[in-house]
Amino acid sequence: MKRLTSRAQDGTASVEPERMNEALDRLAAYEDMHDDLVARLADLEETIAERKAAGTLNASTGNQLIAQKVALKTTIGMFDIYGIE
Repeated sequence: MKRLTSRAQDGTASVEPERMNEALDRLAAYEDMHDDLVARLADLEETIAERKAAGTLNASTGNQLIAQKVALKTTIGMFDIYGIE
């Protein structure tokens, strides 16, 4: 991925004025992706809870759903580490 921003030694970020719209579009895409991941995680947690309550969460399906949940939480966690929350 080509960077649109640069970091100064003090940690501040900057972008060249002529690349501002491109940088804002990319930021919006990251925010959209974060929102989508959070929504998917909520849906998945609801599915797991519903299947548990109904007694239809078998070992195979349960393991797959839990693996998806871990993957989503890990990805969201990376966003959080970098302050995209």
